[in-house]
Amino acid sequence: MYNCGGNTPSSSSTTTTTTTTTTTKKTYPTVAPSFFSSGNIYSNSQYQSEVQSSINKLSGELQQQASRVKYTPTAVWLAWYGAPNEVPKHLGAAGGNTAVFIMYWIPTRDCNSNASQGGASDLNSYKSYVDSVYNTFRSNGNSRIVIVIEPDTIGNIVTSQENENCRRTAIIHKEALAYAVNKFGSLNNVQVYLDAGHSQWLTGYEDETAAIIKEILDMAPQGKIRGFSTNISNFQPVQREYEYHTRLYDALEKVGISNMRFIVDTSRNGVDISEAFAKTKTWCNFVGTGFGERPKGNPDPINMPLLDAYMWLKPPAESDGSSQGMRADPVCARPDSLPGAPEAGQWFHDYFVQLLRNANPKF
Repeated sequence: MYNCGGNTPSSSSTTTTTTTTTTTKKTYPTVAPSFFSSGNIYSNSQYQSEVQSSINKLSGELQQQASRVKYTPTAVWLAWYGAPNEVPKHLGAAGGNTAVFIMYWIPTRDCNSNASQGGASDLNSYKSYVDSVYNTFRSNGNSRIVIVIEPDTIGNIVTSQENENCRRTAIIHKEALAYAVNKFGSLNNVQVYLDAGHSQWLTGYEDETAAIIKEILDMAPQGKIRGFSTNISNFQPVQREYEYHTRLYDALEKVGISNMRFIVDTSRNGVDISEAFAKTKTWCNFVGTGFGERPKGNPDPINMPLLDAYMWLKPPAESDGSSQGMRADPVCARPDSLPGAPEAGQWFHDYFVQLLRNANPKF
């Protein structure tokens, strides 16, 4: 009983008033299970070899911990011209496990920075690249495949139009994304996720993001998507990402896109560095980070029912970029970017050691 105003009830009569406040938690329609919750997730040999190169340089407890990282599932990036030829090998090695691929070959890729620029020479080349991967997926109908389409592209369409490079390519990027969705999303053995940036980037832009997504999906009548990936190659905490998921879900519902699900990259968010990151937005090999939650399907259905999976989408300890070389990026020269990094995609042993020491949960 709350005693408001300091009055004391008389001993002869006591009246008790109980006020109950009920908070209604939004419920979401049930959808079919994702491929992440059906058996194991594929651990690819390339990442195993990269981790082994660091195991060879370590000793004692760190070496033992590193050996436990080796077989953690990571996504296979289709990010160079010959990558489609490697897809059959990965599907064969995956067997009955869910294989996760990331398409990262869009023309004028990474239009707002230098470190990962590249991609297909034009839209027709991109379509041919997609077709090659699609044909392999289709001919392996018994495989369970997840494909994430073009990290950062939607985010750049939404927020980077002051950059002439991004503005000039926005129409091509929408057409490329729609083409990929239309192809991959027509296959029953493939679940498709479009990338939707991360919470530090697109919070406040949910309505604009949903409008762009609707425009893309309207151009892909044969394709269906499972949902969206977030936090790829970034460091945001899971809870902050999930709050962004719920806001984007609501924004998508307003434009007629319903029942979407999400996956979050937990490869490097074991330490909450979001406050420091917000000050500088140094996306390149940020200091102080650690391995996060291990890949897992349906990790918290009670509290995070929209979340299909934790997944190591970025192979952690592959460099984000370098302050030197032909693709030098000034962001990688900042004091909160770990020095000595090789070019984007190459193995960065010192960063592996940092991630391992700061892992949460520990290995």
